Amino acid sequence: MKNMIASVIALVLGFFTVTFAAVMGLFIGLGALIAKPFIKRKLNAAYKEAMQQQGFNTHAYEGGAGHQGTTIDGEYEDISQRPHQSTHHRLA
Repeated sequence: MKNMIASVIALVLGFFTVTFAAVMGLFIGLGALIAKPFIKRKLNAAYKEAMQQQGFNTHAYEGGAGHQGTTIDGEYEDISQRPHQSTHHRLA
């Protein structure tokens, strides 16, 4: 008899737990759907700000125009006249 009562209590408690989880999941899902456009807008603004801080032109991305890169000052090695190296290496 004790096992029967314990089983019924466990089933009722399990039912309330699953119901509570479903209701909480519903509210969290609705909150996520409502918050998505606001989060997307903030992420885009942060991305544009980061690109501007790094020196990239963000207007080219907005209008769909071509990419305008920046030149990095410093030393460089001209490789346009370098002889081609063979891609096949002999094993010793």
